[in-house]
Amino acid sequence: MPVETFEYRSAAERVAMLQALAFVAQMHDLALSAPSGQVLDLCEQQALESGRNLLVRTVQQAVQTRIDQAEEKKGSTRLRVRGPAAAEATLQP
Repeated sequence: MPVETFEYRSAAERVAMLQALAFVAQMHDLALSAPSGQVLDLCEQQALESGRNLLVRTVQQAVQTRIDQAEEKKGSTRLRVRGPAAAEATLQP
């Protein structure tokens, strides 16, 4: 079996890639196991159901990443403290 190396920038991208690979593998397995005359119908049905779920999860994760980055930027701005209390402020939860 061939081996590929993929680069990802975050855990979310890694999960999305694994989900996409699993989706493709499931489609191929379904096409090989479907009864004659039902291959296209079953594959289309699977693509609509599982493909939609894959796309929704991918969009949700992409938007969540954007939200997380925006919150980090806001948080880093809020955490900037001047003066002697700065060292103590960074230790507070």
